[in-house]
Amino acid sequence: MENVAVSIQDQIAEARSRIAELLLEIDDITLQVNPRVEAEYATKIGYLENELLKWQIAARRARRRYSLAQARANAGGTFAEDEFEAQLDEELADWDALLAKSVEAFLQAAERMAGSKQLSPAESRELVRLHRELIKRLHPDLHPGQSEEAARFFMVAQVAYEHGDLEMLRAIDVATEGMGAEPEGADLEGDEASAELELVLAQERVVGQQLEELKQSNPYALKDKLEDGAWVVRRTSGLKRQIEEQKAAARAYDERFNELAGRK
Repeated sequence: MENVAVSIQDQIAEARSRIAELLLEIDDITLQVNPRVEAEYATKIGYLENELLKWQIAARRARRRYSLAQARANAGGTFAEDEFEAQLDEELADWDALLAKSVEAFLQAAERMAGSKQLSPAESRELVRLHRELIKRLHPDLHPGQSEEAARFFMVAQVAYEHGDLEMLRAIDVATEGMGAEPEGADLEGDEASAELELVLAQERVVGQQLEELKQSNPYALKDKLEDGAWVVRRTSGLKRQIEEQKAAARAYDERFNELAGRK
């Protein structure tokens, strides 16, 4: 009976170790890989998407301005450009807000990358090693009954890892030494140990699913595409072509509007 209990405890410990590795990979993607992918996407493609959106709005505005002016002229009404502009501001408010949001996302991605610390290969390995240790020691999924102090240390460690702050992780490693040494439920036996094993295995499945979903979603899903030079060229070329098309459309409607207004 004792051997069975020991075996179950070993299985619990192994499952928790696998969960820790899954959590480490989730954190690595969320805090390290995804911000880099977002910044790379912003500098390679995102800025062109923002430019395209800007000119799409400009073309839409020019087309609608001309339509309003033409309708007024057909009705024999007074040409009121200020009135048109006010109406266009209202009609295109959602589009302008979308552009502002896209530009803000671009700036945030660039700022995160600019503010991250550059580490040597050896320092990067130490950063990952310390983060792995702190996850095993402090992660709330592995220590649901942790103290408020331990939770605060973990949150600081997450921020430090995100910004590549090796010195801070070193300090937290020293400050939290001894925390989380005995995982919750380590002294369980018999049916209680079996129930704990089922819970831990279920948790492992949930965390594993979270990791797979993270890998299938953007920005991580864009990682391989950004490493494909041909894909980047195709994407940027297509965006540049669309930008020129929208510019041409905006100019054409502006010219029609100016003619209608008697400026030409």
